[in-house]
Amino acid sequence: MNNGFVRAVLVSNEFVLGQPQENIKTMLQIAKQSKGDFLVFPELSTTGYSMEDLFYHQDLLTASDDAIATFIEHNPFPGVVILGAPITWENVIYNCAIVIQGKQILGIVPKMYLPHTGEFYETRWFVDGEGVQTTMEFCHQTVNFGTMVFDTDDYSFGVEVCADMWGPVNPSSNLYLAGAEVVINISSSPEVVDKGLMRRILANAISYRHKGAYLYVSSNANESSSTVLFSGDTFVSQMGEVIAEDATLGFATKTVEADIDISYLQYVRRSNGWFRQARKRTALTQVRVPFQQVNQAMELLAPLSRTPFIPTTNVASFVDQVRTLQRLSLQRRLKVLPNPSVVLGLSGGLDSSLALLVAVDAFDHAKIDRKHIHAFWLPTKHSSATTKDSSMRLAHLLKVSFTEVDLQARVDLDLSLLDHSKTDVTYENVQARARTNFLMNKANQVGGIVLGTSDMTEIALGWSTFAGDQIAHYGVNAGIPKTLVRFLLNTQADQDAALGEVLRQITATPISPELLDNQSSEDTVGNFEVNDLLLYRYLKFGDNATRLNQLFPEYSEQITMFFRRFELGQFKRNSMPDAVKILFSALSPKADWRMPSDLL
Repeated sequence: MNNGFVRAVLVSNEFVLGQPQENIKTMLQIAKQSKGDFLVFPELSTTGYSMEDLFYHQDLLTASDDAIATFIEHNPFPGVVILGAPITWENVIYNCAIVIQGKQILGIVPKMYLPHTGEFYETRWFVDGEGVQTTMEFCHQTVNFGTMVFDTDDYSFGVEVCADMWGPVNPSSNLYLAGAEVVINISSSPEVVDKGLMRRILANAISYRHKGAYLYVSSNANESSSTVLFSGDTFVSQMGEVIAEDATLGFATKTVEADIDISYLQYVRRSNGWFRQARKRTALTQVRVPFQQVNQAMELLAPLSRTPFIPTTNVASFVDQVRTLQRLSLQRRLKVLPNPSVVLGLSGGLDSSLALLVAVDAFDHAKIDRKHIHAFWLPTKHSSATTKDSSMRLAHLLKVSFTEVDLQARVDLDLSLLDHSKTDVTYENVQARARTNFLMNKANQVGGIVLGTSDMTEIALGWSTFAGDQIAHYGVNAGIPKTLVRFLLNTQADQDAALGEVLRQITATPISPELLDNQSSEDTVGNFEVNDLLLYRYLKFGDNATRLNQLFPEYSEQITMFFRRFELGQFKRNSMPDAVKILFSALSPKADWRMPSDLL
């Protein structure tokens, strides 16, 4: 593996029907030029799929066997090669995948489901592999013949053939549950309108349900077009998502490469209850075949996104879903209040601005007058004119109640009672708690709730004051990371001409709690874009510090700081307010994330 990734090279190659040696020459040339852990060719790639009754003839079968022997003798590819061929055993013919590494045949896997409907007549020529589990002599080797899982110390894979994907009980399920992270399907699939979409629906469902990767490659239009045109469809699905594909119809060789994140798949399986229970309840005995892992230093095919929380496709739908989840969660909370109203501190920063927009949306949909949204700007001597201007303008444009309450006298009193004169953490926290104390008292006075504004990134980093902005009656931003907060505000600015100017001013303002003069949050906790990248990789992929340093060595110092802050911040998360989950994970101990708060 390469930093937890393995590379698959899937090739829907040019070929000549009925000419195995010519086809093997083509495959050898491709193998010589390819670099990766897997090199995969289509079903019946030695002969072509559409040979029909010619499969009965020994000349074709012998030529196919000889071609495989030629490939083994000259194989230049250090990883695992999978190709398709007709294999005769006990004088019947099986449609098989041949799994090769170096000069060794690791195994021969027969097709389980033989389609015999519509344009398909496979049972006319082949026998299915149900119940076949033996060894056979092939190419002067004793070879496992049947269903099997191929293992290294670090990961495993299995193989199935074409229609095995379409059956009601897929062989891939048994392979995954027996430990394979990757299942490879070699295929010869005819193309009709929208069949490519159906393949992806099936493959994505398979890979997501089994927390694995599913590799698919079909033969192309070089097959006979007597009755159908073959697709050449080639793609890789990982955890329910196609990560590489080429659905182009045609004759030319095409290659799809993908880096499969084995570390990610293994993390998801460790943390997913459904998969663990399914493995426990499904007693599977599979033949295990070892193979040699190829450790090659390779740059990833595509750079990992540095802003993974920001959508790049279906943006409008994504934004609408986020807004709806935030709005409806607050609406549901308002239902239990006799006189629904909310109180929030409007700082002129990103988070409180988004929280106010959510509140307005919720009140409008619930048909509650916006006058019951009470926004407060709570300055001390460190607050800036810019944030005051942003707060006031946004509140007035949204037609909500807005009040400025200067807290400096309250802060001075608290510091005097403490006999505290240092400009330190205590000095900052006194201000933060003064804000929250005022908001809580005001909520009592108006019979409402304090709307928490802390975002997911701040919660992850513990960037809040315990019993200050860390608490509220309900948190609407707790499922939204900082980079996404900014993105949502910029999106609204683009969509709403009336709010556009002030929202752009807010997103351009440096992030600061304004507890000191010219204070910058990023000076203390590091760049928020990097923190969001680390948070995403940690929560979704289970990346530890070692792997993150391998993937992003330029962020070494911030990686160390991120994990330290994340561990130290758990005691704040343990008492965080109710907050709805928005994305794939949440940090509330009542939802997704539980860990001790006293790690050393």
